Amino acid sequence: MYLCTMPTMRLDPAISALPRERLPAIANAARYWLDIGGFIDRLERLGDRFVVTMPGSGPWVCLTHPRDIEVLFRAGSEAAYFGEALRMLSPHELVLGPANLTSLDGAEHLAKRRLLLPAFHGESLKRYEATIEEKAREAAARWPVGPPAASMPETARVTLEIIMAAIFGVTQQGRLDRLRDAVMALNDEIGSRRFLLQTAISTARNDGFSRPFPRMQARKAAVDAIVLEEIAERRAGPLHDHRDVLASLIAVSEGDGHGLGDAEICDQMRLMLLGGHDTTAATISWILDLITHNPVALRQLEDTVRAGSDEYLAAVIQEGLRLRPVFPFTVRLAKQPLEFDGLTIPAGTLVVPFIALVHRRADIYPDPLAFKPERFLDSRPGSYSWIPFGGGMRRCIGAAMAQLEATIIIRTLVQELDLRPAHPRGERLGRHSVLTVPADGGTTIASRRAPAAPHAH
Repeated sequence: MYLCTMPTMRLDPAISALPRERLPAIANAARYWLDIGGFIDRLERLGDRFVVTMPGSGPWVCLTHPRDIEVLFRAGSEAAYFGEALRMLSPHELVLGPANLTSLDGAEHLAKRRLLLPAFHGESLKRYEATIEEKAREAAARWPVGPPAASMPETARVTLEIIMAAIFGVTQQGRLDRLRDAVMALNDEIGSRRFLLQTAISTARNDGFSRPFPRMQARKAAVDAIVLEEIAERRAGPLHDHRDVLASLIAVSEGDGHGLGDAEICDQMRLMLLGGHDTTAATISWILDLITHNPVALRQLEDTVRAGSDEYLAAVIQEGLRLRPVFPFTVRLAKQPLEFDGLTIPAGTLVVPFIALVHRRADIYPDPLAFKPERFLDSRPGSYSWIPFGGGMRRCIGAAMAQLEATIIIRTLVQELDLRPAHPRGERLGRHSVLTVPADGGTTIASRRAPAAPHAH
């Protein structure tokens, strides 16, 4: 049962006593959808635990203290659901389908996660490095130089090409070109103002996105048609010729008859193609915006990259993910009462670990709004105080892959290009559906570096 249909008297008294955002639900929703930066700023004053009312989904119980985040992330897979919570707040199931990993909960989610996890860790990541390097060099070679130019189109293209080659494994150039165009068309529809308004209305109505979305369905179908072509071709030949995620999914579906059907494979691949590139693209664009507006950090990054070290680059990426997480919060729907220190959250409550506000805690990150990569030079990010990828059993399955891509792409751009800010101030928070992205596309000025002079003999 959704919280908005539950009588207020059923809420735990401790929740009623929490600080709350006093604006009415519709005003909170308007600020959330139209001014995400202002929405986050306004909530920062409310402390460790607070309540925000929203139309459709009802009250959010928001958490910003790492101690509470740990309790929630350690809750059993049957105690707090991620997929069901997302259905209340976002169009992810409309876009990605009911069988994609993020839509699943409980034992079904764990089983599918175990199937997909090996493709994003260990030896698999090492296999992807050469492909990522190649695509990063191509991106640097075509990067717009001279006048100010948005980085988001470039980062989106290179991250999509990496996913298509490394995760999807498509090799036919014609099919690659059609897939790129189809995914970008779908991504453009997701980020359109029209779909943003449709999403806001559906969320406020709590209608489960059940109304027709013909433009979205047509663009999804165009992506799926190409995926189905690749599936049919793979099944007609030896699967052992392929060592990518798609091959693994097809192998499961051809097992004992209880594996994955074509529709489910399409859902999982749509998740990889969309979720695997747009979040990473936004992260890289944010980091380029941050680093170009911090010349001391940029100079140190250039010097360390030139010296062959990625230590400072890793800290730059971790600090960028802290300061500009592409998801400002994550969500869980309590399926049973959740016990925190001095607080019982009853079943049916929407619980919101507020990532952006956890990352702004001055008790953890002094001068929290400043970009300081040195925070992470001598210490590892905390499991419950640095959560750009969520946490627990619902931590983003592609987190390691995303950081590897960011490392190689940013390193390559710094090697090949001289990057400068296009404007005196860094970019404000904008939206691409549920993602926070640079409002003006991450505009920078780039020029090509002169080739290194040969050593004298």
